[in-house]
Amino acid sequence: MFIFYRTPDCPGCNHIQEVLERLVIAHKVITVNSVEEIRDKIPSVTKLPALVDEEKVVQGSDPIVARLEETEKFKGLWDKFQSDACSCDEEALE
Repeated sequence: MFIFYRTPDCPGCNHIQEVLERLVIAHKVITVNSVEEIRDKIPSVTKLPALVDEEKVVQGSDPIVARLEETEKFKGLWDKFQSDACSCDEEALE
């Protein structure tokens, strides 16, 4: 599960939160006022926003968006092959 730490006035955080909701993956959004509020839980966080995925910590809006885009691509492949039906891409067969 992703845990997204944001500040109330973060300019890019609303976009990140929308992407998390669009991906329909387990996540939790925690609004904090400063890094010091989470320092005891995640000592490696030095700036906000921060996205925590298990032990991986991504900090800053642009790196978080890049991580979520990577997750979206993986989720697309995962969803494609998670059914009882067979699907063939005719272009891939050529």
